[in-house]
Amino acid sequence: MFDYAMDLGTSSVLLYRQGKGIVLREPSVVAIGRKGGQVVSVGQKARDMLGRTPETLLAVRPVRGGVITDCEITAAMIRVFLKRAGAGNVLRPNLLICVPPLVSELEERAVVDAGLQAGAARVYLMEQPVAAAAGAGVDSASPKGTLVIDIGGGTTDIAVISMGAVVRAVSIRIAGDSCDDAIQEYMKQRHDLLIGLSTAEQIKCGIGGVAPRDESLSMEVRGRRASNGLPACETVTAEELVPVLREQAEQILTAVCGLLETTPPELVGDLTETGIVLAGGGSRLYGMDRYLSHEMGLETHAPEDPEACVILGTNRLLGCLKRMQEGPINIARRRRGLA
Repeated sequence: MFDYAMDLGTSSVLLYRQGKGIVLREPSVVAIGRKGGQVVSVGQKARDMLGRTPETLLAVRPVRGGVITDCEITAAMIRVFLKRAGAGNVLRPNLLICVPPLVSELEERAVVDAGLQAGAARVYLMEQPVAAAAGAGVDSASPKGTLVIDIGGGTTDIAVISMGAVVRAVSIRIAGDSCDDAIQEYMKQRHDLLIGLSTAEQIKCGIGGVAPRDESLSMEVRGRRASNGLPACETVTAEELVPVLREQAEQILTAVCGLLETTPPELVGDLTETGIVLAGGGSRLYGMDRYLSHEMGLETHAPEDPEACVILGTNRLLGCLKRMQEGPINIARRRRGLA
């Protein structure tokens, strides 16, 4: 049905090719010229330019909060990624793109347009929570309710799914990027040190967590002194970051509880058996799975590669897709008069 499947995220893009598995995993960053707007670099090379570009270049993320902010730049990025993944050997491939559960029809059309502009013959859409559950090994077609928490770069998408569809969903802008922002603000207020987002992410991945660790960890952080503008270096410990990042986890927990209050009681009751499926790179944050499990009294299922959970689920659901007659999966065919 499709040649390639794509998880188009705020932080990264994953491409799955039928018969070959995951063939590309790159940051969703594009470096463009400020004057002509021409694309200079895409992916990891462009990400390395964040916060370091000269005046003539601008490194941007064309996807924010799971939503395309610039269709033309996104199309250029997808075109480059498809070529890197070997799509040049396929004549106008069919492309399946995973989208957040609450995207509007206008946002869906922006995703479809970007895929078509990138050279795809047809573009199909699929809701991320359903794919994430399948990628984690859960039977997403089961009538029993399953809670999926996908912590990405720009948003955390929370959904209760049943029988292969989203029953209730909510999306909040508390995720990996907000954790980086919180660390930036903490370093400024507590250590008088200004740092970039890339450095904040390194701190988060290196010693960050929402729960205390058994061992003491620390990291030397370099940046610019906020008070005088001079270069400076400060030592940060994992312990002092726990309250900073715990606040982010608490907001996710609050959103989950709010969603369950509007979910049918039968499906909420199923969660005592099915538990929580964690997906997205943000779920790797130290202690996140144990925190949510403890606070909610539910078992958490955290796959070894949470970033790939969504993209792997698309392949496992291929049989279901072939049987689907209506829904977002067919939006491209309806628009092109092919349905």
